[in-house]
Formats: sequence, structure tokens, C-alpha cells
Amino acid sequence: MMRTLLTLLVVVSTILNFTGCASSRSRSGDPNVLIIATDATFPPFHFEIEAGEATGYDVELARELARRANYEPQVEIVRPYEALWEGLANGEFDVVAATTGITVERQEIWLFTEPYYTTCQVAVVRTGANEPRILKDLNGAKVGAAGSGTSWLAAQSIRGAEAIQLGKGQAGVPALITGNIDALVVDEYEGVRAARDSGGTLRVISEPVALEQYAIVLPKSARTTQARLNRAFKSMQSDGSLTELQRRFGLNRPMSWPVHVPGE
Repeated sequence: MMRTLLTLLVVVSTILNFTGCASSRSRSGDPNVLIIATDATFPPFHFEIEAGEATGYDVELARELARRANYEPQVEIVRPYEALWEGLANGEFDVVAATTGITVERQEIWLFTEPYYTTCQVAVVRTGANEPRILKDLNGAKVGAAGSGTSWLAAQSIRGAEAIQLGKGQAGVPALITGNIDALVVDEYEGVRAARDSGGTLRVISEPVALEQYAIVLPKSARTTQARLNRAFKSMQSDGSLTELQRRFGLNRPMSWPVHVPGE
């Protein structure tokens, strides 16, 4: 997913002012309440169904984990995406559920629950006889990715490709269609959606560029909450409700899915 990486200086400096927060205390002031923040912009994981009301796999998973961990869940929609991290550091809410990939850099700042979904970054290319068919064909190609998040990191990992960082507001799909770039690296669901909406103009290379694991994010001070949510997660795995929730939001990849994710 094309997400902006956490702005380290701003977030870290804010966190330092809150390192004394007790891990057992909710940001709401009520230890029995868990405030869950999401930007609700990425279906089927998180999206807004009406003004101020969010749902999606991430949101409903976080709600259920909170209940099983004996918290009362409260969901808040926070935008833009960067504001989630400022608010989490400032103590405005307890956790973030917004398809956040686990990275080494982020683990230095935040705690993560057990990963709840394995996804990947993919390369979207144009269709045609002379267009790339596999990742090796991107050697020497111009590969675009927006922002500075996991998509950008994945684009830089393609051997022999020239990674082009698309600035905020630069539309990746039009740049691909017009030939300004030869491939676009995005989250698999965004890539598949773009290919299907293109009317046959675009396709997704089946081999993932990079794997990514999503998890719920907490402040470093919240180890007690982290442990409670992880126990709740394991109970959802054991009783089959995690698989059922994935099925409910269409996250069980069908045989026709154009991306071959290892283990699926």
C-alpha cells in the first residue's frame, strides 16, 4: 500500500513527552475502554459506510479483539493517515487499525500485535506483447511508487530497475498508462483493482515484489494491552472466527486471483 512512512523526528519528539503514560490506562481515561483509530480509506480492510461510521476487516477485527480482551471498543475515523501517528503519540487514542505493515523502522517507535494478514506489494504494468511479463523483465525499467512507505521500499528492491518516487498528488495509474513509467508498485488489492478497472489496459505481474504483514499498532507504553490483544487474537485463530471474518470481507483469495502469494 502506498503509505507515507512515519515522520520520525516529529513523532519521536512527541512520544518522548508521553513515555510516562501507564500501560493499563486507556487514552479515554477509562481503563475499560479501547479507542481504535482508523482513516477508513482502504476497502475491504477499512472504509466509511456513512458519516463517521467505519467498518472493514481491520475495524471489525479490532472491535472483536477488544471485546475478547474485556475492553469496550470505540472506533474513531482520523484523517489524513499521518494524523493517526500524531494522535497515537499524543494519547488521543489507544490503537491504530489501518493496514499498517510491520517494518524494522516502525518497530523502533511502536508496538505491534500479532500480524493479522499477509499481503504483498505488486507491480502493475501495461498489457501488450512487448510489455514486462515477470519481475526480471523490469531490469532497466522505470518503476514508480508513491510516497515513501512500503511501496517505495519495494520498488527500490527490484533488481536493475530505476525506482521513481511519485510525489503527493501524482497519479500513478495515469503515469503508467501514458508511458511515463513502465510499472507501478502498489498494494496487491489496489493493484488488482486498478487492473480490473482498466478495461484490459493494465495487468498485474503475478510474482509479488515484496511480502508485507499487517498488524494493529500501539504505543511503546502499552505492553499490557498488547498482550491482552494477542491472547484474544489467538482465541480467534483457534475457534475459526478469524477465517470467517476474512471470508466476510472477501479476503480469501480465489483461485482466479492474479497474484500468487506464498502460502495461499
